[in-house]
Amino acid sequence: MAGRTFPFVGDLLAFGSDRLGYLTRVAREHGDVVRIKLGPYRCWVLSHPDDVRGVLVDHADRFRKGPVLQRARLVLGDGLLTAEGDVHRRHRSMVQPAFHSRRVAGYAETMIANAAEVRGSWTPGRPLDVHAETVRLTLASAGSTLLGADVEDDDVRTVESAVADLLGAYKLAFVPFGWRLQRLPIGPVRRLRRGREQLYRVVDRVIEARQATAADAGDLLSALIHPDDGELSAQQIRDHAVTLLLAGHETTANALAFACHLLAHDPETEQRVHAEVDEILDQDVPRPDDANRLPLCRAVMSEALRLYPPSWMMAREAVDDHRAGDHIVRAGDLVLLPQWVVHRDSRWWFEPDEFRPDRWLDASSKDRPRWAYFPFGAGIRRCIGEGFAWTEGVLALATITRRWELRPVLERPLALDPLLTLRPRGGLWLRPEPRPAR
Repeated sequence: MAGRTFPFVGDLLAFGSDRLGYLTRVAREHGDVVRIKLGPYRCWVLSHPDDVRGVLVDHADRFRKGPVLQRARLVLGDGLLTAEGDVHRRHRSMVQPAFHSRRVAGYAETMIANAAEVRGSWTPGRPLDVHAETVRLTLASAGSTLLGADVEDDDVRTVESAVADLLGAYKLAFVPFGWRLQRLPIGPVRRLRRGREQLYRVVDRVIEARQATAADAGDLLSALIHPDDGELSAQQIRDHAVTLLLAGHETTANALAFACHLLAHDPETEQRVHAEVDEILDQDVPRPDDANRLPLCRAVMSEALRLYPPSWMMAREAVDDHRAGDHIVRAGDLVLLPQWVVHRDSRWWFEPDEFRPDRWLDASSKDRPRWAYFPFGAGIRRCIGEGFAWTEGVLALATITRRWELRPVLERPLALDPLLTLRPRGGLWLRPEPRPAR
């Protein structure tokens, strides 16, 4: 048990006031298996790579999604993030072809074009919210490549509003009787439902247009409407389209923004990135196959995902008893697997709080436990869009750094907002400066 708890709410107040700091503190002070209480839930913070493997890989059948994603069903329905059991397995197999490596390679041209358009709108020397820019970039790519639709400015604002409402409702997940509050038309629930209806209007318009043609456009929506095996209902198509539009842009946007932040605060590494893109790229923007020819850009993205993992903690509810170390996690308990803690553990990472992309380029990773790094999850529920995210992240970073140097805006320091995903609070502000003529 970690420290003093309070009746009814347990450790919820300490957790809610500083989620990242609280999880780090209990793991460092009490070990790899720590029991806490968050509102109505008895929870176990598991921060050893062996326990990550045990929950997500070896014994995944003993767990289901935690309360945060159960609440998210109000917006996401039975999409891949929230579906369970046989429904998840069947639907994942239907969606999988849209993320085949050949299709992802075909998406790369669109990713590069969107990155070039966004970087071309920047004004030299004028501070800008890089996170807002990467959201615009990745949302346009997700709309075009996954749904085969152009995402207009109004659509971007609608989707971002829905994301903000969904993330804000995270705080209800651990509140006692939060599931009852979700049924009431008050506060964040009212905003969440309003955002859901706006989001549905965007997605439904695209689905209706696609259903009018029998052609396979080579995108996710085609795979859903014209599956090779089985058939999805109209609601299921909508659920998957909404889920993958949101998930397909959110985590990549966050990781890319944090990568830009890290480079802006490390001019030496930034110059090395500039040297790499200048050497590899034979034009102003990368080509699709350059995604595999930019090892330093990929290492920078790897470090961004380590230091600022968009999925900063995974929660699972036990449906059967499970042993973690010398303890028994009982059915009904929650396990919390905090990437934020594991990714910064000095047992696995030299100078864990430092930005060191070279750790991904040398042999040091061979001695590290496999599950000391799991930004995309693990096992049967590992993120289906991981290859999509890597391709877009590396190509977008190369596109941006080909033209711009990034500088900190000292009066707007980075603050973190760990909700459903880890985002910068109040934006991530940098100042772009043109690179010297080559």
